[in-house]
Amino acid sequence: MLLIPIEERGKKKEIDYSKIQEAPLLLKFINKRNRKGLSTMVFVIGLRGSGKSSLCQRLGQLIKEQRPEAEISIVDSLLELLKAIRKSKEGDIIVIEEITVLFPSRRSMSGENVAISKVLDTIRKKQLIIFTNCPIWKSIDNNMKASGDVIIETLKIIKTEGMVKAKFHRIQVNPFSGQVFRHTFQNNKGQDINRLYTRMPNLEKWNEYEKDKDIFLDDLYKREQLKQEKKKRKEDKELGINKPNVSIDTLSPQYKQIWYYHTVEQLKQQDIAEKMKLSQPSINQILKKINNFDKISQNT
Repeated sequence: MLLIPIEERGKKKEIDYSKIQEAPLLLKFINKRNRKGLSTMVFVIGLRGSGKSSLCQRLGQLIKEQRPEAEISIVDSLLELLKAIRKSKEGDIIVIEEITVLFPSRRSMSGENVAISKVLDTIRKKQLIIFTNCPIWKSIDNNMKASGDVIIETLKIIKTEGMVKAKFHRIQVNPFSGQVFRHTFQNNKGQDINRLYTRMPNLEKWNEYEKDKDIFLDDLYKREQLKQEKKKRKEDKELGINKPNVSIDTLSPQYKQIWYYHTVEQLKQQDIAEKMKLSQPSINQILKKINNFDKISQNT
């Protein structure tokens, strides 16, 4: 087993990757918590392409190798998370994909974020192991941070060795201030260790995951597109853009006469009201309806 103490980080040395044991201190920490009847929440952050999803998948597989009865669920929505938690048993593993897309910090008081916070508060009863990944730590909802036990930052994928390199810390949140403190892991010799390595996940499982993620992203893009289209239609309506064109002949005789008085003779609304034997507010409402059209053609 090869562990790299913090004080040796700056030294260049040859690493025999074949001798590296995958995340031994982290797995020991998770198993110890499990024996105590505690759940574990692990946040995995890092730049795009640095191996976040690979690491989450592999850690789940490593735990399952130690405890074959554990089931792994990968979720990408609040509904799927609720389903996974309901059907889960003690010690199962849940991977939450792109948690900042689903529950961003900027919507900390939204219904979904409040709901997920309540759910995470109850998972300790099932002793679940949850891995969540996201690019940036600050974008994670503060209520979710308070449930965390470990933070892992993926550094890079070592393609020649098929491994992911990362650094990791235990985290502790002050319940009064919300401030997050990081603590370094130590090995049996008392050395501070903040690096871990994992190999790439099982290829078959990884391909299944990539397929599911493509479906998730396609659905996400579709939903966002529909939201933006709906928003644009609302703005267009408010700004009077893309209103339908109509012919004057399509207006009712009453509307046509009011339009003529207002547009051609340029009478005031009160004068039009007297001529049409209607109230001024009624004339105002009718003119608003007529103005919902972009252009009224006088051609038949």
